[in-house]
Amino acid sequence: MDSCTLYLDASGDTGWTPPFGKSKTTWYVLAGLVLTPDSDLKAHQETNRILEKYVPEDVRTKYRDNQYELHYLHVIRGENIFSHLKTEELKALADEVFNLILELKPVLFATAINKTQLKRVYGIHAHLPNRLAMRATIGRFSIYLKRKNLIGTVTYDAEEYRKDKSLQEMIIGFRRYGIVLTGENYRPRMDDKLGNLLNTINMSASETSPGIQLADFCSRSVWQHFEHGKSNRFNQISALGDAGFEPSIVPARNRWIE
Repeated sequence: MDSCTLYLDASGDTGWTPPFGKSKTTWYVLAGLVLTPDSDLKAHQETNRILEKYVPEDVRTKYRDNQYELHYLHVIRGENIFSHLKTEELKALADEVFNLILELKPVLFATAINKTQLKRVYGIHAHLPNRLAMRATIGRFSIYLKRKNLIGTVTYDAEEYRKDKSLQEMIIGFRRYGIVLTGENYRPRMDDKLGNLLNTINMSASETSPGIQLADFCSRSVWQHFEHGKSNRFNQISALGDAGFEPSIVPARNRWIE
């Protein structure tokens, strides 16, 4: 059986919006790219090339090693290792990254959660956005693996994983209890124990994982589309979505409460 890896990254905070909390952002997005071994190798080669092109060694030495990575928000703002670049250079860098994503021909998975509507629909039963997004995204990836007869792995940013103990416990429980949530108040259906998924989820520092770095560009693009209506980059990558059903919007629009 052939294999592939889903690299995941998130954009937006997990807090509830008023009147349920103090978050100033409505949407939380978890997005990722499925790469084959060949495309994974090319991602490593090309992300290194892009970084070397736009961040010369005399600039790199001014920053810690863990800051030497492609990070879309830093590119947008011209921050950190990209602070020496002019506006046109920052755009050219972003263009190269998105062109690379398209050249790799990955499959895009994304879960976009409207936190306000989620809380309105489910109230005290609403799952935390990051936990629900992780469960939903990996669940759909598992279905994809079975449909394509593939063996898969999932790689997530180790720093984000370490921040949330409850997320860790939930992921560990996938194998035992299943991953699918369905029905009123998310009653679990124990019919997917992730049989085509090796391990459950692997952790990697983003600066050592080009796949996570590219997933960051995708998650930020999807988030900007929903949160701010800035859709240029989203429109570039949206056709990569699996079977035309990505990104998945939670809760479904027909359940929104106005």
